[in-house]
Amino acid sequence: MESASQSDHIYKLLRRSILALDITPGEKMTERGLEASFGASRTPARAALIRLESEGLARRVGRGWIASPIDLAEIRMLAEFREALETAAVRLAIERASDSSIRAVIDVLDRS
Repeated sequence: MESASQSDHIYKLLRRSILALDITPGEKMTERGLEASFGASRTPARAALIRLESEGLARRVGRGWIASPIDLAEIRMLAEFREALETAAVRLAIERASDSSIRAVIDVLDRS
């Protein structure tokens, strides 16, 4: 496997593991460890980690890496923003809904 595709492969697997919390927030990751786990050289492992860092999913700590810690204050703020946005979207959808669209929704609800 060439270096770019190795890097992409490692990136995808690490990203999936971090988002699924298989790699827990704050867990250490090393280029050498990834090299051994994926049978790849350090260059694609480092490239995958740098890519994850650019997305905020990994963080460089000294000479190693960690899965980025979860910031509960940021999650709370995002939840508040999402609630306001979704409420506005529902309100707008209701205002713009046609009678036939409303009847179609009622039909779907009646069938379920």
